[in-house]
Amino acid sequence: MVLRGLAAAVAAVLLLAGCVPTSQEEASAPPSAETRFAIPYTDDPAEVTAHTLDFYPPTPATPEPAPLIVWTGGNGWLEDTGGGTGSSVAALFGPHGYAVAGVNIRSSAEATFPGQVEDLRAAIHFLRANADRYRIDPERIGVAGDSSGGWTALMVALTTPQGGSPSQQVSAALALYAPIDFPAMDRDLPANCRPDRPRDRVSWCQQDASSSTSRMLGCALPVCPPALLESATPSLFVDEDDPPVMLVHGALDELVPWQQSTALFDAITAAKGRAELILVPRGSHGQAAQWVAGGPLVAGATLTRSRGGTVTGPAPVTFDGDVLVDFFDRTLR
Repeated sequence: MVLRGLAAAVAAVLLLAGCVPTSQEEASAPPSAETRFAIPYTDDPAEVTAHTLDFYPPTPATPEPAPLIVWTGGNGWLEDTGGGTGSSVAALFGPHGYAVAGVNIRSSAEATFPGQVEDLRAAIHFLRANADRYRIDPERIGVAGDSSGGWTALMVALTTPQGGSPSQQVSAALALYAPIDFPAMDRDLPANCRPDRPRDRVSWCQQDASSSTSRMLGCALPVCPPALLESATPSLFVDEDDPPVMLVHGALDELVPWQQSTALFDAITAAKGRAELILVPRGSHGQAAQWVAGGPLVAGATLTRSRGGTVTGPAPVTFDGDVLVDFFDRTLR
């Protein structure tokens, strides 16, 4: 899957994961518009794979510094990955003038919450500090992800680390079929907790200790401290100053219920923020690649927008990759 006194809890958990690498080779390297793989984004040598990112420049290269989309893909926080799917994201956005960074973050076996959020923040910090090196615009950075990666992206976009400032924040966020409120998931998908469901490895029932959510949080969901659950719930942090958020979810999702995205959309609306919600009636979990291709699978998709507490829609939308590109065109250009 693709899961895992508030102020004090948040201040404790959302510290940056590490320092920007400052090797002589990196510092003296000339600006580059080349694709590069396995770039370390912290000085920590322990998690070589987890703390690396792949960088994809715009195709073709742009004369001016490019806006950047920082992507981490979903895997239920079960692997030290997330950046591998960045190549597909770059194939979509690169021809439109965007650079893309596919970021690997630590699995729940290597770090529990807030480790994954710290990792993505550290990668963004590294990229912003090395903006000249990679010919990116440090003021035009968006964050995106699907499933568990979408949750991580939203946590980065909607929360601020201790001592943080607006200059450290991203300018837009995209999350596809992301979990938002972990305790509510079993309520909306009770079939996942039936006795006949296998639970010996990774349970789809989030309250089980073997679920990917419980593993990421470091405690079985029913016995997790309330402050910990609150600090891992992005909808509790929304306000009108947050960057614009686009949420995409399939109504047939059997792993992360579509109500997760609608609940966050409603919370942003109540806070008078900016949000867009696309619901795909025939959509299931993990289908982003098929959705951006358009066609029958996304037939009947609707788009609802919210700004300043005013909601427009839902209205029919011809959903494909251009819709996602358009979102970033409007928020990062």
